[in-house]
Amino acid sequence: MMKSFFAALLALLLGTSPIAEAGLVVGTDVSAADITDFYYTVDASTYPPHYQRYRFWAEDGKKWFFHESRQGDSWPQTEENTVLSGTLELTDEEWSRFIDCVAGGKVKAREEKPEDGDSGPFMYLYWTGDEGKNQQFSFASYEKRLEFEALCEKLAGNHVLTAFFFRRGGYMVPVSREVAFREGKYYLMDDETPLRELDAAFISELDDIISDHKLETWNGFRGSNPYVLDGEGFSLELEYANGKRVYASGENNFPDGYHSAVNVIEELFTREEMALIAGTYKYEKEGFGGDFTITLNADGTYTFYEGPLSSYMGSGTWETYYGAVYMYEDKQAGFDLRFTFGLHDGTLSYSGSNSDGFPYVKVTDGEKFIKQ
Repeated sequence: MMKSFFAALLALLLGTSPIAEAGLVVGTDVSAADITDFYYTVDASTYPPHYQRYRFWAEDGKKWFFHESRQGDSWPQTEENTVLSGTLELTDEEWSRFIDCVAGGKVKAREEKPEDGDSGPFMYLYWTGDEGKNQQFSFASYEKRLEFEALCEKLAGNHVLTAFFFRRGGYMVPVSREVAFREGKYYLMDDETPLRELDAAFISELDDIISDHKLETWNGFRGSNPYVLDGEGFSLELEYANGKRVYASGENNFPDGYHSAVNVIEELFTREEMALIAGTYKYEKEGFGGDFTITLNADGTYTFYEGPLSSYMGSGTWETYYGAVYMYEDKQAGFDLRFTFGLHDGTLSYSGSNSDGFPYVKVTDGEKFIKQ
């Protein structure tokens, strides 16, 4: 009795309490309605290393789930090691299942731990009225933790993007941006034809665009403004492993955030398209004393060499836009020239009427440079 009295007195003097040390119970001391955010992170220095993060949160009357998986040969894992991520708006039932998993668990004051190689899981729950004191979470039982992990795996697995299609048309030449998931791999597509396998970094960035610009909230949008005679139209389709489908379209009438979303979509796909186009192209005829080649680099630079008898090696920057390639000679290094090509099936077709002409070799309209 005397021992417990002195323990209580010491706790009072230190500004703590036995209840706080033991933890506040979710569902009793912490109302489920007050929960605003929950983080679950595993960061294992195994071989290979593994990183997994789950997040549940409430914002503006909606409930959300985020998942991120990282894999790689080095530890600690960084964002560059992200292989799968996504954000999903939860139904009331899915949020309720999350609440059931954390109910009975406890939160207590956060303990600052030294870097000792512990892989976690590190769990933090935030709630209204906490005032930044008690966030470190522990489940009521190991079974509850397994139940939580199973829920997260289901949500993450069902939210795998399986198809992305975005098309713009109207005043510009129609262009489509398309990704498909086939047999465990993502591909850049042209209609039904796979053009190039996409890496995890591309898919992660695409997922971020979908999430950051809230493309899923466009679902059901049908916009039209018949009073604009020469404008822009679009269509968007997203498909997920759980069968969820998002579809939106518009003609001179767009959902909120459309133009900012379009800019980053075009930037991402143009960068990938440039990587696909990059390479060395050889003139179909004789150059100046030998082969005439153009080398397009994925970083947007180029060089050309008209042949062994040429004293000039061209260089500058290039870009692709709606099925064409534009080269701009570096006027600081040599000539102030511009070259335009059509692009089809690995071949550059010279557009003489839209080009200034090469210094030593006369290339006529329609002649080709073939990718090596």
